Amino acid sequence: MLFCVVGLSFRTAPVEVREKLSFSDETLYDAYRLLLAKEEVQECVIVSTCNRVEIYALLSECRGNILKDFIRDFHKYRDSLDAVLYSKSGSDAVKHICMVASGLDSMVLGESQIFGQVKDAFARAVSAGAVSHALEHLFSQVFSVVKKVRARTKIGEKNLSVSYAAVKLAQSIFTTFTDKKVMILGAGEMGELTVRNLISAGVSNVVVANRTFQKAVEVSERFNGTPIMLHEIWEYIPKIDILISAINAPEFLIKSSQVSNALVSRNGSPVFLVDISVPRSIDPEISRLQDVHLYNIDDLRAVVDSNAELRRREAEKGINLIENKVSELVECMKSYDILPTLVSIRSKAEEIRKDGLLEIDIPVQQREVIDLLTKSMINKILKHSELKLREYSSNLKHG
Repeated sequence: MLFCVVGLSFRTAPVEVREKLSFSDETLYDAYRLLLAKEEVQECVIVSTCNRVEIYALLSECRGNILKDFIRDFHKYRDSLDAVLYSKSGSDAVKHICMVASGLDSMVLGESQIFGQVKDAFARAVSAGAVSHALEHLFSQVFSVVKKVRARTKIGEKNLSVSYAAVKLAQSIFTTFTDKKVMILGAGEMGELTVRNLISAGVSNVVVANRTFQKAVEVSERFNGTPIMLHEIWEYIPKIDILISAINAPEFLIKSSQVSNALVSRNGSPVFLVDISVPRSIDPEISRLQDVHLYNIDDLRAVVDSNAELRRREAEKGINLIENKVSELVECMKSYDILPTLVSIRSKAEEIRKDGLLEIDIPVQQREVIDLLTKSMINKILKHSELKLREYSSNLKHG
């Protein structure tokens, strides 16, 4: 078995390529169905965000192009992907998923949102029946590593993100936000995070547009904003100074002709638009209009992070933590076939431990102490047993 990853990111492909190869919620389960139909693919997880598209897979055969071919064929992409796709396997792939989930491979170094996105992607893979014991165990270990990186370094200070960078870019256009009217397209996590950053920057007038009105209401109520449906946006846009789109759409929601008409009543007052959605939801032709400043997610790379040097130093600490854990995670992958046995043993041991505690009639404070002590003892015993079982399994394979 070989654990590998094939994908592309903001480092290797511009947004106009990433948007063509992204997996939407509507196509994701079809992708899993077709992937799992391939004899070589045992388990897989697809991570598709605004900045990356990656497939992590456990393959029964080392046929490197199977995932590359799948990405191209699934999206009916006609051009060559050789220059934009990367491929990693074994320990390199394990290190890569740790780096990605920790925010150490992000456009905004150390951003925390990617951790939630990877966890969501994993949950969807589980729901699609694409994950079994091997990747379930690996990803749980990866998530533990991420938590250690966040806890032991300052890489996540100030909780920077793509939406934070978008707001900071807007500040380069407007000297103050206090009198500016803002519209957010999309009431998902990215949209809500953007609203939070805008409020922190001084904005008090926010309109939240979303397909599902109830979601727009929920987000708006938290920030004293105005919720609207998507079909209402053109009533508000002539009065909007800043529009940030973080919505999933199969085509451009904001078109050049519509913005041109809206500008007539603004008398030369500038409009700032940022499209942080992938696929893009704002027509790039809008940038040709006078008094319009349009940026996409790739433009945010030019935003200077005032804590860049600190984050780079903290990132090095995080990388060292990850590198120290990679070999252990790889060893676990090698013994994936005995994972069901290990899980069963650990589950039974925990059941016995809890039953034993119930039989003891002692005060609550003492019970808490004994609970922690027995947990520690069980973990030490099981860790030794698991190590020996893995050694035995490895010797059988190579014997």
